[in-house]
Amino acid sequence: MSSIVIEGQAKIQGTVTPLPNKNSILKLIPASILIDGKVLIKNVPNSSSVKIMLEIFKRLGGQVQYVDSNVIELDSSQISDFCIDEELSIKERSSFLFIGPLLQKFKEARITDGGGCKLGNRPIDTMFLGLSLLGVEIDIQDKYILKAKNGLLGNNIWLLESSVTGTENLVLASVKAKGKTTIYNAACEPHTQDLCNFLVKAGAKINGIGTNKLEIEGVDKLNPVEWEVIPDHIDIGCLIVSALITGGEIKILNAIPNHMTQIINNFKKFNAEIIIDGNNIIVPADQKLVAKKNLKGDIDKIVDQPWPGFPTDLIPQSLILALSSEGIMRIYSNMYETQLIELYNELLKMNAKMIMTSPHQIITLQKNRLKGTKVNATSVLQSTHALFLAGLIAEGTTIIENADIIFRRFPDIITTYNKLGAKVSKIS
Repeated sequence: MSSIVIEGQAKIQGTVTPLPNKNSILKLIPASILIDGKVLIKNVPNSSSVKIMLEIFKRLGGQVQYVDSNVIELDSSQISDFCIDEELSIKERSSFLFIGPLLQKFKEARITDGGGCKLGNRPIDTMFLGLSLLGVEIDIQDKYILKAKNGLLGNNIWLLESSVTGTENLVLASVKAKGKTTIYNAACEPHTQDLCNFLVKAGAKINGIGTNKLEIEGVDKLNPVEWEVIPDHIDIGCLIVSALITGGEIKILNAIPNHMTQIINNFKKFNAEIIIDGNNIIVPADQKLVAKKNLKGDIDKIVDQPWPGFPTDLIPQSLILALSSEGIMRIYSNMYETQLIELYNELLKMNAKMIMTSPHQIITLQKNRLKGTKVNATSVLQSTHALFLAGLIAEGTTIIENADIIFRRFPDIITTYNKLGAKVSKIS
């Protein structure tokens, strides 16, 4: 396992291009199984999660060719297996997204489990109940065995929650199903939109993209397609926080500002100035961060919600923003039970002044003077990234031990931040 060493209190400044959306490409890989022909995908991130999904694709029989360092060609014509590799699936939650395409191709799919960050109870009931309404029989033994003996049949589906994985799997299962499928309470995150837009370009009929009601007319064939992965709104949010807390000025290129509206609205609760310049985002230098009270004069909060609400993946970074601000703020992780617990314990080692009132809420009390020290990476990727941000502003040296989890989403984090003025290194 690797450690990351950070020399604190350097300003983050300069011009940067955000990462491709990891959560988008992870869905496009299994989606290519539905395509009758080859798929060319551009702007592919070099994250460990992508490597796992590509390896699953290959073990099913698919062919992967790197045309360039960030351009891949996928060919699913030789896929002959409907059993998702057990060793790989437990490492990556997005492995569940192979279920829909495999059911469509073979009328059967098998998976042991999906991995991912340890965010507490992450039920899959929503996804499996939806699949059952499309005609899928589910047998749970030592693995999940799913069969659609009569093929996939369109239906009306009300999701128990706005599950991203559930919505995307149902979309993948429905685009070539017989008849019409309507998904109510659908997730509509940017990466879910990207998946739907990709499928539409290939010939799928999907209405309501970007809303919580998707209407899908099944088609017989999806055509070869070229696609460029959208930028990652989470990486953009992290870059904004890094500039705000260190007092630097950055310009983020090609940021799709309409994906950032609610994120920026919440950052303004800390008196942050963030400028939209065409497709770019600018964070001016040397801002005075203050956790403002709401209009009634009460302590305000940052709380995660399904899209278009504030993303749960930016809650840990918002805690670092709050610790860098004057005043009191409540950071509330509504969607998961354990996202904040490990982060809280590690930040205490850095002399953070805050109170955990429940597994879901931390209250920050003042602007903090964090001290560099040894901390342990958490089992949650985004919380480990928050420790990285804390190291940027801490006095002295911060060492994040066992930090490999951060490279699942941020493979070039050390190079990127060093170019922006940080002093960061990796120790294997």
